[in-house]
Amino acid sequence: MFFMLGEKVWLVCDSETADENAMSAESGTTPNHRLFCYGSLRVVEVIRAVIGRAPECRPAELRDHALRRIRNATYPGVTHLAGARTPGCVYEGLSPDELQKLDEFEGEPYARELRTIQLENGAGTEAWVYLLPDNRRDWLTDAPWELEAFRLNDLEEFLHRCFGVKDD
Repeated sequence: MFFMLGEKVWLVCDSETADENAMSAESGTTPNHRLFCYGSLRVVEVIRAVIGRAPECRPAELRDHALRRIRNATYPGVTHLAGARTPGCVYEGLSPDELQKLDEFEGEPYARELRTIQLENGAGTEAWVYLLPDNRRDWLTDAPWELEAFRLNDLEEFLHRCFGVKDD
């Protein structure tokens, strides 16, 4: 596990080079999984630190879920809320080995569950999403979580805490 409970690693994904988007030879498994990310895993430095590459990140949203800060943390969680829309991105072509690395990074109590997400063109598709269980909703605050604020104010410390990365 890459982080301590209450001190989780998160980043945002920007498109990178085709070399980074190619599957690594080490995975040896067919890349066929989608993952919807709404928090720190959207940051390119975070996803690269977790799975060893930065796959292309396409805009998407998770409907009927609200994005909220986790109490005493710099990263978010989502909670079911009718009519709410959580912005994020979807990674496609993830291998089972990469999903395992992501599971270890996310850790307990997050659970990876299949949900229908909407792509930028409005089409619905299934993707894995990391969700807090209902019995952990009290961990969420009423404050929304903002990606740009995370990048500006918390990313450097988050990378250092989670991965030992320090920006000189």
